[in-house]
Amino acid sequence: MKTEIINKVVLTNNNELLLILVGEGKAMYQYVYREAAGVYWDNNQKGFKSTELKEWTVCDWFFHIKEIVKTGLNVDLKVSDTLIWENIPEIEQTKIKKAL
Repeated sequence: MKTEIINKVVLTNNNELLLILVGEGKAMYQYVYREAAGVYWDNNQKGFKSTELKEWTVCDWFFHIKEIVKTGLNVDLKVSDTLIWENIPEIEQTKIKKAL
């Protein structure tokens, strides 16, 4: 299993959750959409993103993306020690940190 490092977690202006990787990613990451689970590869941002957040919280989507990438692409997403949070409510950051 390959490991990728998340260095930034962003809630976009479109209300999508974006997990930006340290590196450039791989061309094969674009195929994550085939899992039909609302997770996509954003080649411009070099990260995995959700569809628009509606019923699910940021924390729900964060772990959903991690799981879909792991099962669908055989890639384990780990968080950087210097993870940057952008537009993520403090309560959601805390829930994610506690669950990691």
